Amino acid sequence: MALLEIRGLQTYFKTPQGTARAVDGVDLTVREGEVLGVVGESGCGKSVMALSVLRLLPRPPAFFAGGQIRFRGTDLLRLSDEEIRRIRGNRISMIFQEPMTALNPVFTVGNQLSEVFRTHQRLSRAEARQRAVEMLGLVGIPSPQRRYRSYPHEMSGGMRQRVMIAMALACRPDLLLADEPTTALDVTIQAQILDLMKELREQLGTAIVLITHDMGVVAEMADRVAVMYLGRVVEEAETRELFERPLHPYTRGLLRAIPSVSQEKSELFEIPGTVPSPVNLPDGCPFHPRCPDRQEGCRRERPVLEELHAGHRVACWVAQGGSA
Repeated sequence: MALLEIRGLQTYFKTPQGTARAVDGVDLTVREGEVLGVVGESGCGKSVMALSVLRLLPRPPAFFAGGQIRFRGTDLLRLSDEEIRRIRGNRISMIFQEPMTALNPVFTVGNQLSEVFRTHQRLSRAEARQRAVEMLGLVGIPSPQRRYRSYPHEMSGGMRQRVMIAMALACRPDLLLADEPTTALDVTIQAQILDLMKELREQLGTAIVLITHDMGVVAEMADRVAVMYLGRVVEEAETRELFERPLHPYTRGLLRAIPSVSQEKSELFEIPGTVPSPVNLPDGCPFHPRCPDRQEGCRRERPVLEELHAGHRVACWVAQGGSA
């Protein structure tokens, strides 16, 4: 059953250079209890898409030019500010990229976590403190009663990220948006955080949108994968299907760029060129300036996302068997 449905989402920004189309027609579905991986290079619109769901972008310069974000049938873009605040942090939560900037440095982590319970569940100060200590223990922080009184700078990066996860899951949300939750962590702590997210998903049944540029993390965590490029989803499939049979040239490039133990440094693959500016999008398929398989028709018309196999969708004229 669909928990979140994003249809034709267009999130734009007004800039001195013109209108930046950061998210330019995204279509995505998140089902109950699943992990959807969203991958792509920096600047492809992954984080803006997630922030759009919770309406956390500053307006202006951001504005919604079109589309729908339906959560359990309700279009979040049509809710009042008060209505979206009741959903934000309560039914949909988010883990941000860098916990040191997301946590307030002048309040203890226990104070910040207790505030979640007091705001969304109207608990008393004593009840909120008890629940906060329980959540710190649930996410694997040792001596939770002592750590309740710690400030963010007194904790390691891995422990701060655990605090962020505790805050995000405090109200047992239906949906968790995890934006690069392990980027700033070393590989050992990264593995611990991913294991923690798996355990909490199994215990709480929370659906997760995992935003990352790390294909290895996606392979380990995700049930399905959506590949984004320049503000659009260009391929979507079950995780194993995507890794075994990628259809879009961009997806194949991302998979080829994963380093292996046997590779020399000089052999590392990189996709040629750079992501174009969202202010000045190319005509036709947005990937065609960098695509090794481009045809003449790819320059003229942008392909739409079509299902070629069961559950496997791709937006590519070549993969779809023809040209525009």
